Amino acid sequence: MKIQLQTPPPIKFGVMLMAVLIFSAPFVAIATQHSVMLEAKAAAEADAEAKTSKSTWLTLGCLGGLIAVAAGYVYAPSPPAGALLGKSPEYIAAYSDAYAQKAKGIQRRYAMYGCVLNTLGSVALAVAAAAAEESEGN
Repeated sequence: MKIQLQTPPPIKFGVMLMAVLIFSAPFVAIATQHSVMLEAKAAAEADAEAKTSKSTWLTLGCLGGLIAVAAGYVYAPSPPAGALLGKSPEYIAAYSDAYAQKAKGIQRRYAMYGCVLNTLGSVALAVAAAAAEESEGN
């Protein structure tokens, strides 16, 4: 005759509860980290939109042409230090990446606008000069 020992039901429940808690902890940490990253990205994009000088990059695009556009691709502004004080390393990394990406996009866009504006202005001046020269010739 074989004797089997059975675990009482409360112990089974306790073991199952501990297993669920242990294995669910990483998912809670991942969800928390994801929400921190989303919060950092939203704050960084808003700050980059507010702090990146659009008129400066438009002027640089007008005066510098394609060199200014290339500078917009290369130059990565640093995020404001005040926005990062007391934040976790994950928040700082996500904020810095999102800030640089958004600011560079604004820089490129407005440098390109300035370059196109310069080109259109130059073409308009050339056409006006040609028309004036032609009218003087008649």
